[in-house]
Amino acid sequence: MALPTSGAISLNQMHTEVGGSSGTIASINDADIRALISKGSGATMSFNEWYGASSSLDSTTVTVGYRPAVHISYAGPWYGFLAGSSTGSASKTSVAWRSGASYTGLYGTQPGYLSGKWLMYVEINNGGGYGNSGWTSVTIDGTTYNRSAMTYFSHSGGMGWNIHTNYVAPYGSTTGATKSVVFN
Repeated sequence: MALPTSGAISLNQMHTEVGGSSGTIASINDADIRALISKGSGATMSFNEWYGASSSLDSTTVTVGYRPAVHISYAGPWYGFLAGSSTGSASKTSVAWRSGASYTGLYGTQPGYLSGKWLMYVEINNGGGYGNSGWTSVTIDGTTYNRSAMTYFSHSGGMGWNIHTNYVAPYGSTTGATKSVVFN
């Protein structure tokens, strides 16, 4: 997650943002903490320079939408964000880890063939030529999924990844709820 965009910021928040354990020793001059705002060792810094800083590759917030099943054995229902279908929305759709690409799907679906189990999808546009790279994990509202455990696919309009999440709906099933999506 990113650091707060206003109000007080603690050194502990900075330390945990870069992967440190809460309550352990840290210095504002630690290389990983300085890297959040691209400062060199010993540079003059102010705590307000860290507003909104993040060690993640990218983040967005999904407002959960609902799309009913289109066929009992194929797929659905969908919960999350699907571009072009008026299903949900994302606070930003540009992909920071893939130049020129946009998120076209950040959603979960419950295909009939999985007997109540869910699939979580990450889909982006911009052709299928980039391959299975660019990020290592995605965290949806506190639950992390590793790209290496996902199935990669590509098609003429883009590419994507999916993973079985068993009986857990990755975006829940409450239309209008907001879910944080963070890529590392």
